[in-house]
Parts: sequence; C-alpha cells; structure tokens
Amino acid sequence: MDEDEGREESEVKNSINAWRQSERKIMIETVQDLIQTSHKYAKSQYTPNAQRVRWTKLAGQLIWYKDQILKNFSLEAMTVQLEALQKRMEESEEGRQRQSVSRNYPTIVFRKPEEKKAEEEQNAETSEASDADDPEGATAKLSDST
Repeated sequence: MDEDEGREESEVKNSINAWRQSERKIMIETVQDLIQTSHKYAKSQYTPNAQRVRWTKLAGQLIWYKDQILKNFSLEAMTVQLEALQKRMEESEEGRQRQSVSRNYPTIVFRKPEEKKAEEEQNAETSEASDADDPEGATAKLSDST
C-alpha cells in the first residue's frame, strides 16, 4: 500500500513538474515577444523621445523578468536532478548492503570433471611417491609379493 501511495505521489509530482515546464515555456515566449516589441518601439524613428525612454526601461525590466524565470527553471531542474541522484545513491547503498550480506556466506564451487580427474591423478602420484619413501611400506610390499 505504501508503494502505491509513493507511486501516485511521484506521478502527481511529475505531472505538476511537466505542467510547470509547459507554462514556463509559454511565459518565456510571451516575454520574449514583449522584449522584441519594446526594442522595436525604442529604436523606431517614429517614437517620440519621451516614450523612447519608457520603452527602453520596459525592455530592461522584461529582460530581468525573463532572467528570473530562467533561474527558477534551472533551480527546479537542479532539484529534480538532486532527487534523482539521491534515489540512485539509496539504490546503490541497498546494493552494497546486499553484497555485504552475501559475502558472509561461503560460495559453493563445482569443479569441472577434467579438474577432478587431474586432481585424482595428482593424488595418486603423491600417494605412490609417499609409499616409495616409506621403508616399512616397501618391506610390506616385498613380503606380500613373495
């Protein structure tokens, strides 16, 4: 039940972020149009000198406003990236904990048949060599053979 609530919450959060981004895009486009219009009137030869100052001031204010919108967008984008990074860190921490738990148990290794045969042959050779080094074993073999 908690997972469903978390999923619904993240879906709502994502939809709100998507709506904010679309609205912000519309606002930026509108402000950009207003900036272009104010620049056009400020540079026009038909605009009276008294109004030219007002249009120039308006253009500056609109540029500042657009800059603030872009800053807020970058802060929100950074917040989204930070949340994603925190989620990845939590997942990696859980993975490390799983690995540390699994390291405490010995691993079972199944040897290949070729390795088993090679080990048996090596054991047989070492047992023959140890029998040859043992003088009692050698006299027992001699007495058995006679």
